[in-house]
Amino acid sequence: MVKDFELRFFSSIFLFIPLFFLFSKNNFIFLFVIQILLSLSLWEFFRLKSFKDYLKKKKKINILLSRHKISSLDFVIIFKVNLALLLTFYYSNIMVFVVLIFFLLYSYLILKFDFEKLLGLVYCSTPFFILVNLRNDYNYEQFLFFIFFFTILTDVFSFFSGKIIKGKKIYPSISSGKTVSGTIGGIVIPCILSLLMFINLKDSYLVVFSSIFFSMIVQLGDFLESYFKRLCNVKDSGNLIPGHGGVLDRFDGLFLLIIVIFILKILNFNFFFII
Repeated sequence: MVKDFELRFFSSIFLFIPLFFLFSKNNFIFLFVIQILLSLSLWEFFRLKSFKDYLKKKKKINILLSRHKISSLDFVIIFKVNLALLLTFYYSNIMVFVVLIFFLLYSYLILKFDFEKLLGLVYCSTPFFILVNLRNDYNYEQFLFFIFFFTILTDVFSFFSGKIIKGKKIYPSISSGKTVSGTIGGIVIPCILSLLMFINLKDSYLVVFSSIFFSMIVQLGDFLESYFKRLCNVKDSGNLIPGHGGVLDRFDGLFLLIIVIFILKILNFNFFFII
């Protein structure tokens, strides 16, 4: 466990660097980093989907995921999504919404994307469009900090609780390493730390409810990505980050949490960390 933790820890340093730059006031740095992360996420998803289709067609495993390539059309799609992201940043949301709807219909009806590929494209792209939208919000840094806060703490304490306490597996056919103790630890510890950070807040029940909910969303996002990887007969989405796998392996819970928080923001949810 110690060696595994050391590898994950030192790899995390390299992972935190691009995340740190998302706080940058410099628009060029922000856009550069977010488009790199978007491109890598889509590339990994398209490769997984292509690999899954290959295995289904050949009905045998005789090629490694790391050697599997995506089509030139997939690269074009990645470029167009990045272009739409730039439009989102520099122009009105209404215009971009129209462009995206047209693009998705074009992908589904003309390019004949199957529903699974279209759904994955939307799921992997949406969080980055949300971050671009949130950047114009006065509370952007607070939103971003607590999104990372719950994602990282949930992941770290799920890992420690599961390794130390061990116990019954939750759903071994989807994720062999996730235990009941790990899930509970990944919910309870972030909740306690949130209460300590906002000990003077009158509505402590809001802190408890929100913390539990956000941590559960992070773990649900992790399960969704694990489920898709099992369908593809792979353990990791890539090998870009030693000890972590690929970008999707690290951003699985992050993606779903960003989407949920944005929906709650639209619904005027009372976030306890927005003071």
